[in-house]
Amino acid sequence: MNNIIQLIAEKVKGEIEESVNKVLKGEANLDNIVDSVGEMVNNIGINTISEIIDNLNRIIKETPERSGKYHVHKKGVKRILITKFGELEFTRTYYKNIKENRYVYILDRLLGIKKYERIEGNLKGDILEKTADVSYQKAAELSTPVPITRETVKKIIRENGAIDNLELEIKEKRKASTIYIEADEDHVPLQNGKNKEMKLIYVYDDKTKVNKGRFRLENKRYFTGNMDPEDLWTEVATYIHETYDPDAIENTYIAGDGAGWIKSGVEIIKDSKYVLDHYHLSKYIRVITAHLKGLENPIEIEEPLWESIKTGNKKLTVELIDFAIEETPLKTKKENMRKAKRYILNNWDGIENLFEQEYRCSAEGHVSHILSSRLSSRPMGWSIIGADEMARMRAYKANGGSIKEYYRKTRTEREKEERILELDEKVTNKAKGTYKAIDPDLMTDMPYISRTDGKWLRNMLRTSNF
Repeated sequence: MNNIIQLIAEKVKGEIEESVNKVLKGEANLDNIVDSVGEMVNNIGINTISEIIDNLNRIIKETPERSGKYHVHKKGVKRILITKFGELEFTRTYYKNIKENRYVYILDRLLGIKKYERIEGNLKGDILEKTADVSYQKAAELSTPVPITRETVKKIIRENGAIDNLELEIKEKRKASTIYIEADEDHVPLQNGKNKEMKLIYVYDDKTKVNKGRFRLENKRYFTGNMDPEDLWTEVATYIHETYDPDAIENTYIAGDGAGWIKSGVEIIKDSKYVLDHYHLSKYIRVITAHLKGLENPIEIEEPLWESIKTGNKKLTVELIDFAIEETPLKTKKENMRKAKRYILNNWDGIENLFEQEYRCSAEGHVSHILSSRLSSRPMGWSIIGADEMARMRAYKANGGSIKEYYRKTRTEREKEERILELDEKVTNKAKGTYKAIDPDLMTDMPYISRTDGKWLRNMLRTSNF
């Protein structure tokens, strides 16, 4: 142990002296120093981990309880793992469980290293966190100096799986008089040349003005994924039920562009009202009115049309639109105007609710930020599974979750399940008392140099079923 500490001290001292001399001679600048120090830190990291592993391997071998159950089958079996510091090469001992006639690498099991695993778990978490923002290749390059292929990164994402929209814990119920729900979708390009509609819904309970024309949505929560709309809305309803005091809610609004799947939310979200997105209403009014000023006999109906819509005068609105269609000479233009008319009439209830509260929906901006910027704005094609996983990762991160911590948690849960499957009921009951006081995440922090402090290892070997 003293050797590794001395080695680290010498490396740091040498790096400082060499860097200072190079700068003074004009042979290096800050960029060079950062690269050089980064390489040194990686080397120190690898050497330190190697020393820890060597000590653990030695202590396992020297523990008296080990020899009673496990015999050394093969020494110095090499293994290579890619870590954030670089490639880690180490050796460990292969043991035979003489009571059950099977073989095990005790060190691997102790450190939570899976069979055939090439990339260390912590690095996988780092890569996952970065893939939500950058390409697979870039995420790998930013996480480790060792080259990792895009296909390997994809396998890590598959291992992590699709994150549930309700994964984040609700700590306590909030009181809010109004719940705002807004929805839209992104069209994600697939590898087969088609597009997949990826839906996004978000919930918030207030707006705070940041500056002119910009507001911050308070207590946002995003929902997305390759799901049936009914299932997605059911998750939203579950979240609202678990998050808000129902007695305090006076109004619940669902805003969107008029798509059927968005409007269907009012059937699932209790006492909710549908609101048409102001942007799309404006878009269809422009279809009806934009060309009228350029006609041979110009017509000006935009202001009266807006006024009739805002005041809820449906009869006058229809009359104004019909007049504009009648005065338009081009057949193709007439057809587009008729479609715009149908859109406005089909969303009339949503329009009335829009002006009742002077509501403004910002769903397109959120879709662009959460989905489009990663899924559809770059020249790439996704599989349906990949698009679903990526959309969910981005939503989870936007909701305040750590993808790295999520991976760690699910990895630990899977390891526990695997071990439970391996243990029979008798061994499990015997092991309970020992494992209850041991936090697996703290194992590497436990004293392992002093044999007198190694009770945790002796107990583990006594009760384990490795």
